[in-house]
Amino acid sequence: MKPLSVGLLGAGNIWNQHKIAFQARPDLLRLAALYDPVAANATRAAAEFPGAAICATADELVRRDDIDAVLVLTTHAQHHPLAVAALRAGRHVLVEKPMACTLAEANEMAAAARAAKRTLMIGQCQRYDASYAGIRRLIQSGELGRIHAIRFDSMQGLFPNDLLPANHWLCDGAAAGGGVVISVSVHRIDLCRYLVGEVNRVSALMRTSTPQFKNGAEDFACALLDFSNGAIGEMFATYSGFRMPYSEGLMIFGEHGTVHAQPNAGEASAPAVFASTRTPGKTDENRWLAQFRGFTPVPLASDECPHTNSFVNQLVHFADCVRTGATPASGADDNLGTMRTIHALYESARTGGWVNV
Repeated sequence: MKPLSVGLLGAGNIWNQHKIAFQARPDLLRLAALYDPVAANATRAAAEFPGAAICATADELVRRDDIDAVLVLTTHAQHHPLAVAALRAGRHVLVEKPMACTLAEANEMAAAARAAKRTLMIGQCQRYDASYAGIRRLIQSGELGRIHAIRFDSMQGLFPNDLLPANHWLCDGAAAGGGVVISVSVHRIDLCRYLVGEVNRVSALMRTSTPQFKNGAEDFACALLDFSNGAIGEMFATYSGFRMPYSEGLMIFGEHGTVHAQPNAGEASAPAVFASTRTPGKTDENRWLAQFRGFTPVPLASDECPHTNSFVNQLVHFADCVRTGATPASGADDNLGTMRTIHALYESARTGGWVNV
């Protein structure tokens, strides 16, 4: 079969991850055209993919006859108008997370996909990580029993460590839809829904401590999550840590076992490991120390996520769904649950109370 012909909207930093899929699977994916308002970004991306046309506008790109699907990698505030325009032009769409800046925008995007009978998938790449997909299988197998609790972190040090310029759009709530919660914690919140289930209600605190953040963009947040299945959750997020022991931690406590993807000091992330009553560990260990040991790697879901790069798995899944008409694992209707949780967190931080999702 011919590769899926893709038009790219936005060739900034996150494109460096997505392009790996085009390089790894040219049999499935072809970059046909691109548009970026920053000419240097467009020129650089086109140089790496000979034959890709540079368009003068986004509208020109979505209306090209040789485009089957559109990849939206822009500022968050542009996700909604560009995705809706592409869907109405008859294109399938993969849009980076978060789906949109508001719930109304997200709902309109999902409705546009249904009306156009086109695939709309959200780039929640952590669902396409073989280790995390392995956790999902482990939970579904009953190995851990009923899930009691989950806790997770989303930590970065953008400005204390000079990782971004002071005027970057991620600091502007008008362009990003908020701060660290909608931009970074959205990954973990979506993953928790994927692993544990829907969130029933939330309680959150948020603060803006760094002057670079404006228009309501928070750089510190913590929250409690009450899941519909009875599990409790805890979240911590920051954009402004001077140093962090790690970036993304995850722990899941079940009736019969525990999973964690808790990085070692100095590492950003880690593959998941688990322990359960079926794998009790050594019986001759010191009983006090034994409670912290006995973990083994979670079996990777390599058949489902064969590539070591989750962006490659994500785009291959997108191409397969476009061809077969299957519903994506991170499809628009499902991702509305993630967006409802995100905006309930913001409402809770604003009102100071629990908010139903």
